[in-house]
Amino acid sequence: MAKKARLIDTTLCIGCKSCQVACKNWNQLPATQTEFTGSYENPPDLHPEIWSRVRFNEYAENDSVKWYFSFISCMHCAKPGCMPVCPANAISITELGTVRVDQERCIGCALCKSACPFNIPRVGELGDKSVAWKCTFCYDRISNGHITACAKACPTGALSFGDQNDKLAEAEARVALLQEKGHAKAQIYGKDEMGGLGVIYVLADSPDKYGLPVDPQVSLGSYLWNVALRPVKFLATMGITIGVINNLISKRELKNTKNRARHDD
Repeated sequence: MAKKARLIDTTLCIGCKSCQVACKNWNQLPATQTEFTGSYENPPDLHPEIWSRVRFNEYAENDSVKWYFSFISCMHCAKPGCMPVCPANAISITELGTVRVDQERCIGCALCKSACPFNIPRVGELGDKSVAWKCTFCYDRISNGHITACAKACPTGALSFGDQNDKLAEAEARVALLQEKGHAKAQIYGKDEMGGLGVIYVLADSPDKYGLPVDPQVSLGSYLWNVALRPVKFLATMGITIGVINNLISKRELKNTKNRARHDD
């Protein structure tokens, strides 16, 4: 199956947050109490119950205020920094190119967050344990032939979804048009970063104006953690496997005990 991508044309974004609301609605994420912090940007950060948000990047230029809107969520990198550092092997890449967190395996250590150059995953509660939460790229939708909820909700066409190669071609054409119209710094972001992102941006200016790292890299510390954690990852995998087997044995023994009790009755 072809890898999928989300294209965000920041020059068409009006900061309406329809994408943000659609993400909440589709994923049935509860409302989160927030407070005014002096900016129109709300909520101020991602959260286990907030997987995406519109960032309002405000700059004073020539005695006026200029906004650089950017939609922020998991970038679904082709070479994600979060995956190799996970000690429980809970992070993988799907056949559609999305980065998936297996919350059954996740141990909530937050190493994925520290390794992510975009500072995306958040750790929160799931039942009686802590796990990592982030955008799933609406895998339940796209694996059934639909577009992501955020793309469905965008009223201006700033956010669209489709095959990665098609979205890259659209981005290249759009950047060429913007440059022709005088936006000399117009560029594509996401084509090469982290092996290629599942989220491709059309920017009218440099990435830092939109709150994006200019050259995202996995830190040396994360690389060293990956090397150090290899034996731990093996043990964690073995522990998870043993735990699953023990759970199955316990359930079988409980079932047999109930059956014997019924028979004795």
